Amino acid sequence: MHVTGLKRSVMNGESSMLWHRRLGHISKDRIKRLVNDGVLSALDFADFEICVNCIKGKQTKVSKKGAHRSSTLLEIIHTDICCPDMDFKTGPKYFISFIDDFSRFMYVYLLHHKNEALDAFKIFKAEVEKQSGKQIKIVRSDRGGEYYGRYTEDGQAFGPFAKFLQEQGIVPQYTNPGSPSENGVAERRNRTLMDMVRSMRSNTTLPIFLWSEALKTAVYILNRVPTKAVSKTPFELLKGWKPSLRHIRVWGCPCKVRIYNPHEKKLDPRTISGYFIGYAERSKGYRFYCPSHSTRIVESRNAKFLENDMINGRNHFQDNVPKRVHFDDLPSTSSSDNMYVIPSFAQVPLRIEEQRVQTPQVIDNPLVDQVVHEELEMVEQPIIHEVPQVNEQVDQHDLQKMLMQH
Repeated sequence: MHVTGLKRSVMNGESSMLWHRRLGHISKDRIKRLVNDGVLSALDFADFEICVNCIKGKQTKVSKKGAHRSSTLLEIIHTDICCPDMDFKTGPKYFISFIDDFSRFMYVYLLHHKNEALDAFKIFKAEVEKQSGKQIKIVRSDRGGEYYGRYTEDGQAFGPFAKFLQEQGIVPQYTNPGSPSENGVAERRNRTLMDMVRSMRSNTTLPIFLWSEALKTAVYILNRVPTKAVSKTPFELLKGWKPSLRHIRVWGCPCKVRIYNPHEKKLDPRTISGYFIGYAERSKGYRFYCPSHSTRIVESRNAKFLENDMINGRNHFQDNVPKRVHFDDLPSTSSSDNMYVIPSFAQVPLRIEEQRVQTPQVIDNPLVDQVVHEELEMVEQPIIHEVPQVNEQVDQHDLQKMLMQH
């Protein structure tokens, strides 16, 4: 029996795989460009195969392809929970959105905890199915514990939300772990909502706890404006008629609101100061934030919106003190009401005309100028005479007699 010795294989110097490793695992196309430019000599690309090391170091997520669009209402519902990072001890901290894939009409519900997602979905399901006469078929969401369930040793177990969908015959569609882009409709809508809330709040000085009112206003607006995904507005696709935007106002603008007050008296002001914070959900009216009222948030349809003053940076809720006193604002006085003030002896001047009282003038008012001029002419005659030097020893009675003679 003839046994041949094992020899170490010799690496081909013209191997493309060898140069692929030498050049830090660059792509095959870039190596070919080097060969075509004459930087490298001719290489044999026949041995170029799949590089496992490249897969380990360069693996990326598969790009998402175009998803199937629904053809009717409520065929697919996109949902997601968003936390605006509001550090409040009381009040809602989350909001959950439900978006119809066909019309892109959106519903938003405020939550204190994530485990309230099922209760919000039950309210949403009962309303939309009753109003549209159709039923929800598919619900698309992420794999959060509030939707799918909690993780256990055996995997992720169904939670209350998933069990309710199973009981109702609704097909759930979950994203893969770490792939939020698969639920892109809801994720992108949440980003749009937060962008609008930040923009609306940046133009006002309202308290931060009113973020939920700004959020509901943003949803109200988005349902009535066109989007790239659909040809018509979501409101028109859901309701069947075009929405009206004539009642839309600038969020946070100052207002003068007339509210219902059964104890209002005849001389009481008819309005109170407030700020516009949204639209009433179950009535045809507006919502206002009135800091000075016992009920800070009120609803009314009778209000005067000061939108232009908000844009110009004015504030009509501050008492403006007039810088100049006008004659029209002063009560009229007759000649008998004039008073002569006698100064102390040490301050008696040599000429009385130096003690003229400075009278405030009204700019561009010929009538007032004429009245002031006449008054000056009337008192000009008796005060042009000089008063003799008065000694500090003179008593008050002699001084009065001397003034009456002049």
